[in-house]
Amino acid sequence: MRCSGCAAENAPDRRFCSECGARLVSICPSCRFENQPSAKFCGGCGARLTGAAAPAVIQAGPESYTPKPLAERILRSRGALEGERKQVTVLFADIKASMELIQGADPEDARRILDPTIETMMRAVHRYEGTVNKVLGDGIMALFGAPIAHEDHAVRACYAALAMRNALGEISEKTRRDLGLEVQVRTGLHSGEVVVRTIGNDLTMDYDAIGQTTHLASRMEQLALPGSIRITADTLRLAEGLVQVRPLGPIPVKGLVQPIEVFELIGAAAVRSRLQASAVAGFTRFVGREREMDALNGALERAGAGLGQVVAVVGEPGVGKSRLYYEFIHSHRTRDWLVLESGSVSHGKATAYLPLIDLLKNYFQIENADDARRIREKVTGKLLTLDETLRPTLPAFQALLDVPVEDSIWLDSDPAQRRRRTLDACRALLLREAQVRPTIVVFEDLHWMDSESLAFIDGLIESLPKAPILLLLNFRPEFQDRWSSKSYYMRVRIDPLQAKGSEELLQDKLGADVSLRALKQLLIERTEGNPFFLEESARTLIESGALDGGRGNYRLVAPITAIALPVTVQSVLAARIDRLGPEDKRLLQSASVIGKDFSLGLLSEIADADVDTVQRGLANLQAAEFIYETRLFPDAEYTFKHALTHDVTYGGLLAERRQLLHANIVEAIERLHADRLTEHVDRLAYHATRGAVWEKAHRFGAQAGRKAVGQSANRAALEAFQGALAALDRLPETPQAIAPKTSISASNCATRTLC
Repeated sequence: MRCSGCAAENAPDRRFCSECGARLVSICPSCRFENQPSAKFCGGCGARLTGAAAPAVIQAGPESYTPKPLAERILRSRGALEGERKQVTVLFADIKASMELIQGADPEDARRILDPTIETMMRAVHRYEGTVNKVLGDGIMALFGAPIAHEDHAVRACYAALAMRNALGEISEKTRRDLGLEVQVRTGLHSGEVVVRTIGNDLTMDYDAIGQTTHLASRMEQLALPGSIRITADTLRLAEGLVQVRPLGPIPVKGLVQPIEVFELIGAAAVRSRLQASAVAGFTRFVGREREMDALNGALERAGAGLGQVVAVVGEPGVGKSRLYYEFIHSHRTRDWLVLESGSVSHGKATAYLPLIDLLKNYFQIENADDARRIREKVTGKLLTLDETLRPTLPAFQALLDVPVEDSIWLDSDPAQRRRRTLDACRALLLREAQVRPTIVVFEDLHWMDSESLAFIDGLIESLPKAPILLLLNFRPEFQDRWSSKSYYMRVRIDPLQAKGSEELLQDKLGADVSLRALKQLLIERTEGNPFFLEESARTLIESGALDGGRGNYRLVAPITAIALPVTVQSVLAARIDRLGPEDKRLLQSASVIGKDFSLGLLSEIADADVDTVQRGLANLQAAEFIYETRLFPDAEYTFKHALTHDVTYGGLLAERRQLLHANIVEAIERLHADRLTEHVDRLAYHATRGAVWEKAHRFGAQAGRKAVGQSANRAALEAFQGALAALDRLPETPQAIAPKTSISASNCATRTLC
C-alpha cells in the first residue's frame, strides 16, 4: 500500500508507514469511512473497496480545491519554479481518531462530519496562500513557501494552524450539539528545504523533501494532543516574536539520533507585524531633523527628572510628523520608558473616546477576539496589580471598553458624573503608571480627534507638571491648540527639508549617478523639500521608465523634456491612481470609502468583483505600494500608505458612487457583525448618513447617541442625535416618524443642556 504522506510503498498488513510512521488507512470512496488497509468491504456503508490498497487520498486533484487566483499564480510562474530549492514549512493536520469517531455512524452523518472539517482545513491554508499538496482521508498535508515563495512561510503556516483550530471549534460545537460527537484536530509543523521538480496542469507538484522535512512535520502531528498544535524549533526560529508557544522539551523522534526540541503553539503574539506598517516596506533615510530630535531629547530629559512635558509637532501633510515620532520612540534614549501610542482617523470625530479606547486596549493588551469576560479579567488584573486603590475606577474602564457594568454607584450616576469619573480614571491610571516607570504617551492627528478625547488631553496636561510623563502630540496647522500658556508646553514646527536634507534623501533613494544631478535639483525645486512629495515624485519617474536600476543605484535612461511632477501631493497621488488598471483602481476606490484602514472581509463584501479578483487586485496594489498589509491573523487587514492617498482616492469618486458604496458598507457590516452591531453603531451611522440610507442613519445615529450618553460623551451624543434628527427629516412625515423624532429631540435638548 502506498503511503499518502511520503508515497512510500508498504506491505499490505502494515498499519503504519515504514518510512515516515504515518497511519495507513483505506478510505471508502462512497462514504469516506476509514478501513484497515486489508479490508475488502467498507465498514461504514458496506460498499466494495478496490482491494487491499484502496486509495487513501481523495481522487479529486488539487485543481478542484485550489482557489483560482492561487492556481493562476502557480501555473503562471511554474516555469521559473521547477527545479528550485525552496525553503518551506510543512503542515500536517488530521481528525484525531476519525475511525472511532464515525464508527457505526450513518454514511451521511459521516460525511457531515468529515466534509466540513476537511474543507475548513483547506480554507485556513488557502487563506494564507499555502498549497494543499494532498488531501488525506481524514486530514491534509500543506506546504507554505512552495510553489509560491514566501519569506514568512513559517509565520503563515502558524497563523493557518491557529485559524484552523479556531474555525474547527465552531464545527465541533455543532457536531456535539447535532450528533453528540466530538471533533478534534491535531496539527504538526516543521520547516525545512524541498526541491520542486515539476508542476502539472492540474497543479500536482512533484517535489523531493531534503532530509527529514516531511517526516518531522508528520511526527509533530502524531505527537500532538487532540486540539493542539506542535511545532519544531526550526519553525519557531522563523516565527519567533510573532507567535506564542509553550516549550515541551526535547522529544525522541524515530529515525533521528538526537531528540529534538518541540513546542506547543498557543496563539498569535500581540504585535501585528515585525514593524509598523510604514516601516515594513522600508523607509528612506531619516535626514534633516536634528533640530526637532534635539527638542524631543531635551523634553525627554526634563520629563525623566519628574517635570512633565508636552511637545506638539505641527506641520503640513507629508513633512514627516509621524516619522519623527517613530524614530524618536525607537531610539536608544527611550529604551527604559513605557511607550503608549494612539492616533485619530478622519472619521474619528463621530466616535467618542476612540483614540483613548485604542490607547487603553494597547495598555491592557486587549485583542479583537476577547469577549466581555476576558476584557474584564485583563482590566481588573492589571489595574489592581498596579495599585489596589484604583479599584473605584474599574466601572469607568469597563464602560469605555463595552463591558457590562454592575457597579450600583456608577449605574446611579448622572451623565455628567460618569463623564468626570471616566476622564479622572484614565488620567489617574497614567499618572500612577508613570510612578512605576517613566511614560511616553503619543496622540497623533489631533485635527481628527473627538471632543471627549481632547477633553482628556486637556485634563492630563493640567496634571503633568510633577509627573514623569512626556506627552507627544501632532496636528496640522489648521488645528487650534490651547496650551501655549503652559511653561511645560513646547510647540515644534516641522518644515520641509532644506536642500542638504533633500539631497541626502534622494541620494539614499536614487543613488549618486552623474546622470541624476540635474534631475535631483529639479525635483527639490518642484517639491519644495516636502519628503513625501520627493519620495512620490521619484517613484513616479521610476514607474514611468525614465529611471532604471534599484534602490540607491538608479540612472537616467530616457530624456526628460517635461516632468509631470506635482505642485501638491494630491496631483502626484491622482496621477499614480490613474495609472492603475481599471479593476485595481476600482478596488482602491472601494477601499477608500471604507476608510484609511480596511479588512479583506469587508472589502470583499462591497467590491464589485468576485473574491478572486479582489485578492488579485490587493496583491497588485501592494506591489505598487498604494497599500500595506498590516495584519495576517485573524483576518487580513490593510492600510493606505498615506492618509492623503486615501483622501485623494476618496475625493476622486463621483458622489453617486460614494453614496452607493457607503450604503453597501452598511449592509456588509450588518451581515458580518450581525451579533455585535452595538459595537459598530458609530460606523453604521457614519456610512448610512453618507449613503443616504436615511432610515438606518436615523436608527443607528440614535443608538450612537444613546451609547455616547452612556459613556458621558455629551458632545458626541449631541452630534449623533443631531445627525439622527437630520436623517429623520429626510423620511416621509408619518405617525411612525413623529414619536422617535420627539424622543430624539428631547434627548438632544437634554444633551445640549449638559454640554
